[in-house]
Amino acid sequence: METQSVKIDLPKKMYRRLEKLATATNQTVDAVLLQTIRGNLPPVLEDLTPSTRGEVSGLLRLKDQELWQVVRTPINPTRWRRHQRLLEKNSEGELTLKEQAELEKLRVETDDQVLRKSFALALLKWRGHTLLER
Repeated sequence: METQSVKIDLPKKMYRRLEKLATATNQTVDAVLLQTIRGNLPPVLEDLTPSTRGEVSGLLRLKDQELWQVVRTPINPTRWRRHQRLLEKNSEGELTLKEQAELEKLRVETDDQVLRKSFALALLKWRGHTLLER
C-alpha cells in the first residue's frame, strides 16, 4: 500500500487516549490512528455501484436532522409483511411468475431503504453523533 505522511496537531487528551489504546491493544499509535480514521470515514460515492450512487448521493447534502429522519423512517409494514409472505412461498417453491417479479421489486425496495439508512448512519457517525442518541 502506498502511503502519504501527514502532520497533525492533536489535543493532548486525545493523544493520550490513542496512546492508552495502542498500549492496551499492543499496537503503535500510528496503527491505532489509521484504524480510527479508516473505521470512521464515510463511504465515498466512487466506492459504490453506479445505481447505488444515485440512491445515496442526495444524502450527502442533508442536514443532521434530515439524516435522522431517514434513519427513523420505518419500512412500510404492509409491504414488509407481503415481502415476508412471498419469501415463505418462494422457499416452498410456490411462487407464480407474477409473484416472483413482485418479490424482486420488494427486495430491491427493501435493499434500497436499508442502504439509505446505513449510509445516513455512517454520515451521522462521521459528523460526530453517537448513534444511540436518538
